[in-house]
Amino acid sequence: MLYIHSDLKNTNFVEPLVCALKRVLIANAETKKIRLPLGSALLASPTQFDVSQVSDQFVRAAGGGPLTYKYLLIPYDLKDEIHRYVFATSFLRHRDGIVSTARLEVTDPILSRQGRAEMTALRIYKLILKSIARLAGYGRSNGCILTFPRNVDDLDLKSSEFCEDDRAALVDAGILKTEETVGCAFVAEARRGYMTGLARK
Repeated sequence: MLYIHSDLKNTNFVEPLVCALKRVLIANAETKKIRLPLGSALLASPTQFDVSQVSDQFVRAAGGGPLTYKYLLIPYDLKDEIHRYVFATSFLRHRDGIVSTARLEVTDPILSRQGRAEMTALRIYKLILKSIARLAGYGRSNGCILTFPRNVDDLDLKSSEFCEDDRAALVDAGILKTEETVGCAFVAEARRGYMTGLARK
């Protein structure tokens, strides 16, 4: 379940993101709007929210059973106790994750509106799939989509799919589909671009 914070104004990426997740996940992907007050008490710095405190607030508001993976998408910058900023953080205790679009939204005017939405969706897609694997208890690998991105360039360059062994294990675990469904061509196009980039190195 993707919870779209009411303060998130640009939601053009949501439709392609949901389509991309449905392409690979056995579980359905749905969206829900949520009004969640984020007051100054949750700030970790003058401009960044403490991701752990936001998670606590989110889980209390969202509810949901233990089998539901819950993700809150917000427009505000986040940080934790270690990093200067975080794109997203997952919490095993409630199978939830917080994703900030503050550094992920693509604003390049050279790209079309659809192109910006799809590139933003792809960034969030990579983060959420990595999170789902970790929340499901899979920690055997740090390769391909499971690589930790240190910055946006890392995120854009890393693969949008699982390494072969990781994918096989997640298919066996009932997380990923045996065969991806059709649709969301931008994911496949990004994958081809990634492989082409590797071939050039």
